[in-house]
Amino acid sequence: MTVPVVETAFANSPFSFSEILAPDERDQPEPKELKIMATDGVELDIKIYAPSQSKEISLLFYHGGGAYSGGGYQYLARGLSEQYGITVFLPDIRGHGASGGARGDAPSKEQVWRDIDTALDFVQKQNPNAKIYLGGHSSGGGLVVNYATEENESNKKSMAEGYVLVSPELGYLSKTARPDRKDFAKVSILPFIVNQCFGVYGHNKAVKFKYPSELLEEYKGLVAFNTVNMANAITPESPKDQLESMTSDNSKPVALWVGSDDELFDAQKVANYVSTSESNTGKVLSGKNHLGILVEIHKEIGPWIIEQQN
Repeated sequence: MTVPVVETAFANSPFSFSEILAPDERDQPEPKELKIMATDGVELDIKIYAPSQSKEISLLFYHGGGAYSGGGYQYLARGLSEQYGITVFLPDIRGHGASGGARGDAPSKEQVWRDIDTALDFVQKQNPNAKIYLGGHSSGGGLVVNYATEENESNKKSMAEGYVLVSPELGYLSKTARPDRKDFAKVSILPFIVNQCFGVYGHNKAVKFKYPSELLEEYKGLVAFNTVNMANAITPESPKDQLESMTSDNSKPVALWVGSDDELFDAQKVANYVSTSESNTGKVLSGKNHLGILVEIHKEIGPWIIEQQN
């Protein structure tokens, strides 16, 4: 299900919803939707957009903060599936969308990362011969950066052939925020400090998203907050070092795209985190904003992934 137009909801919103809320008159088939079991027994929802003729390439792609897989990500998934033969898997992060778990929360940041292990296992089992790429938008991109740079023996990042980052939220330490931005989230710093020192307050609702109330009322898949644990899972702690390790020599290819009109980020500062090279690309797309970029980003992702196969 996609998010509909809510005519009066967005006057004070931090970014535009109009591009992803535009009605689509085409008769679109619904994706296959399944539940997979996390290591702690929580059911995770995942949607599969399978092409009629597969190129044996899969993309596991994570949504942004407080969002869910039906909030504009269907454009990306359908475009890649229909036009490039790529099978796209759109999971709902635990506590979001149709996934189980306490809303906006997680037992720990590590459990969110183990959920990616579970999803990668599932993707591989669907087609053992397919090459898998891992990606995310906004805070989903931050989640992928954290996962890709985590040092843990159970981490299955070796299954990924490369990484796709779309308008990634790299955290306040990245210094990529627009100076004139309207904040999408109100963050209480004290719970993070106390949790870091004493291991408590992990379930505190420390990050409150400024979604329009009409949208939250209409679509229960959205969440109005993230806890300390969830925020720590999706927010890079050392973005410069993390991206350097992801794009160093002999590392896996990384592609990053951000819109020139992104309402949250200084686009060039974000793009500079991935220098364009033989295997990597960091690119500013003219005229695209934070959510609107999702509508046609398949035209960038598809050719880049296919090029990696040559």
